[in-house]
Amino acid sequence: MTRKFLTAIAAAAGVALAATSANATVFAGHWELSQLDTADPGLVLNTWTFPGGPDFSVDLGAQDPDYVDLFKLYTDETHINADDTATSAIQLKFFFDTPANNDGPVVVDGGTKGYTFLGIFQGGVLTWANGGQGLLTWGNGEPGLIEPGRMTLTVNGGKFNEGIFGVHEGKKHGLVVTAKFDWDNDPVFGAVPEPATWALMIGGFGMAGGALRRRRALATA
Repeated sequence: MTRKFLTAIAAAAGVALAATSANATVFAGHWELSQLDTADPGLVLNTWTFPGGPDFSVDLGAQDPDYVDLFKLYTDETHINADDTATSAIQLKFFFDTPANNDGPVVVDGGTKGYTFLGIFQGGVLTWANGGQGLLTWGNGEPGLIEPGRMTLTVNGGKFNEGIFGVHEGKKHGLVVTAKFDWDNDPVFGAVPEPATWALMIGGFGMAGGALRRRRALATA
């Protein structure tokens, strides 16, 4: 009888304290290009946003990882001059409406500049810090949180408007910047027992302990 009772109490405790996943796999929001060199000095840049942008929505439960084309980065300059080779800041921010209780925005910093090799090969280059990676966590502040959800976001860099003895100017020679959304894990929660559940568990353990003591006393009598 005591063994069965202990088993039942242990099962109840396990259910009460079991960790669960939220299965939050839809990531939706918008992105914002908050820094861009659009005037001299430096390599003058332009962007063309893909249809649907700057909003995005991906369901990583259906496809993981998933990709969203953000914009095309390009220049209308015809040659790389000395001032164009200085690095200018570029910054992307990703704001998330879904999932809830996230630590966004995710900010990705980088730099752009023009390059030339002996005046022959010319073009622009985009480089992101930390390989273009940013981390989103969510579930923060929710009751019983053991571990927040995590999703890694990565944007690509690269060269654009490459030419010989000048720059192939214009949008069609630009660089497509794409965001990669890669699910890592959902939040993990521990269920918080109701006061009545705690009372039942504590009382049950007390009764089980009393029964065990009585059995020991009988065994040694």
